[in-house]
Amino acid sequence: MLRRISGDTLAVFGALAVLAYLLSKHSGFFHDDAYITLRYARTFAETGLIQWNPGEWAEGYTSLLHVVLTGWVIRLGASAVAAAQAVNAIAAFVLLAATAVAARAVLPGRENWLGRALTVLTIAGSTPIALWVLGGLEAVVVAALLASGVAALLTYLRQPRPVLLALAAIAYALAVLTRLDASVFIAGSGLGLLVAGPGTKSARVMGAALVVGIPAAVSFIQMGIRWQIYGELFPLTFYAKADLPLPEKLLNGAEYLSDMLVTIPTLGIALGAAVILRKTVRSNPAVPFLLCATVLQLLYICWAGGDHMPWARMLVPLLAPLALLLLASLSAMALRTRNIVVGASAAATLVVALVEPPKTRDHAAHFGEIIGRHIDTTWPEGITIAVNTAGSTPFFAGQNRIFIDMLGLNDPVIAKRKNVPVLTERQSWPGHAKGDGAYVLSRAPDRIIIGPAHGVEVSDAWFLSGKELEILPEFARCYQQVIEPVHYSKELAARGEEAPNPLRFLYYTRVCP
Repeated sequence: MLRRISGDTLAVFGALAVLAYLLSKHSGFFHDDAYITLRYARTFAETGLIQWNPGEWAEGYTSLLHVVLTGWVIRLGASAVAAAQAVNAIAAFVLLAATAVAARAVLPGRENWLGRALTVLTIAGSTPIALWVLGGLEAVVVAALLASGVAALLTYLRQPRPVLLALAAIAYALAVLTRLDASVFIAGSGLGLLVAGPGTKSARVMGAALVVGIPAAVSFIQMGIRWQIYGELFPLTFYAKADLPLPEKLLNGAEYLSDMLVTIPTLGIALGAAVILRKTVRSNPAVPFLLCATVLQLLYICWAGGDHMPWARMLVPLLAPLALLLLASLSAMALRTRNIVVGASAAATLVVALVEPPKTRDHAAHFGEIIGRHIDTTWPEGITIAVNTAGSTPFFAGQNRIFIDMLGLNDPVIAKRKNVPVLTERQSWPGHAKGDGAYVLSRAPDRIIIGPAHGVEVSDAWFLSGKELEILPEFARCYQQVIEPVHYSKELAARGEEAPNPLRFLYYTRVCP
C-alpha cells in the first residue's frame, strides 16, 4: 500500500502531524488585533454589512477575504474565534500541499524525495505557522495563496504552459484581496519572470504582465469600490501605520528582521546559501525568481518598520518561498550534501519549535476580554466608549455600544491626521503612532479608557490621545476618574497570564451634560 503513495504525499501527511502537535501545544494563543477582524466578521454574518460600529463605514480590517470567509463560517453556527481558526487551518493544509508541489518543481526526481520532504517539514515545524493559525489573523491565508502562485510559476519555469500563468494570477489576485501588501511579493514574482522566465524576451514580458496585471486590476477595482464606500484609497491601517519618520521605520524594520533570524532559521540559511552558491543562480532559474520575490518583500517589511505583533507575522507568507529558495540554491550540490543542509534547516526550525514554551493570549486580548465582558454586563447600552484596545474590549462588549478607536485603526479622522507629535515612547510601535485628544473630546464619549485595556491614570497615558487629553481643560472639567474592581472566573483567568482577581479597572466617565 505504501508503495502506491508517493514520498511527497507521505511528507505532507507527516508535516500535518507535526503541525497538529504544535497547534495542540499552543492551543491557548490568540491575538487581540484579530478581534477587530472578528467584530467586522460577526457584523457581516448578522447583517450582511462589514462595519465595526453600527451605521459607521470605516475599513479598519486588513483583509477583506478573511472577513468574508470568517463571516460565512460564523453563519454556519461556529463561534467567531473558531471560524477564524478554521479558515486558517484549511489555509495551512493548502500551504503544505502547495509547498510540496513547488518543491517537486524545483527539484524533481524520485532520488530527491528527502530534500523535498524536509522542505515541507520546515514549513509545518515553523512555530509562526501554528501560532498564526490559532492567532486569528490572515497571515496563513496569504501564505497559502502566495505559495499556490509560486508553485504554479515554478512549474511554469520547467513546463511553460499558459494555464499555469493563469492559475498563478488567480492565486495572486486572491492574495491581494487578503492583504494588499502581498502586491509587493507579486511584483517581485513578475520581476523574477522577466529575469529567469522561459522563452523569448517578449514571452517573458507577456508572462510577467499577466501574473502582475490581473492582481493589479483586482486591486484597482477594490480601490475604486473602497473609494465609493469609505472615501479612501487604502485601508485605515495603512494611514495609521505609515507616518513614522522614515529613518525610524528603517531602523525598526532592520531590527525586526535581525530578530527573525532566530525565530526563522531558514531566513538566514536560505539567503546565505543563495549568496554563497552564486553559480547555482545561473544554472537554476528558480533561484533568481524566488530571490526577486522574497528580497523585495523583505525590503518592504524593513520600509514598513516591522511589526509589533509576536512570532514573525509579517514573515509568515515568506516561509515557503524561503524554504524553496534554499532547496533551489542547493540543487547543483551532491545529493548527500544537499540533504544535510536542508535537514539542518529543518532541524533548527524544529528545535525552535520544541524549546518554545506553550503560548497563551497576549496581554491586550486577555485583559480586554475581562473588561469587555464587564462592560457588556454592567454598563448601559447605547453609550460611546473611547479605547486604545480596539480588539477584544469592543468585541466582548457587544454590538450595542459605539467605540472610538483612539489609535485610529478604525477611525478615519485619527488615522489620517498629519504632523503627529511624538509625546510617548510607545508611539514608536508600528500602528501606535496616531492619536487625537481634541477629536476624541469633540465626540463627547461617555467613558474613556486610557492606556491598556484595564486603564491607567491620564498622567500615565501610554499613547498620544491620552497625553493630549491630559492637557485639555475640557477633559479635566468634564471627566471624573472611576476605579472599579472586576471579578472574573477561574476559567477566564486560565486563558492568560496570572493577574490580580479582582482586576483594578480605571476609566474616566463624563460628568458634563
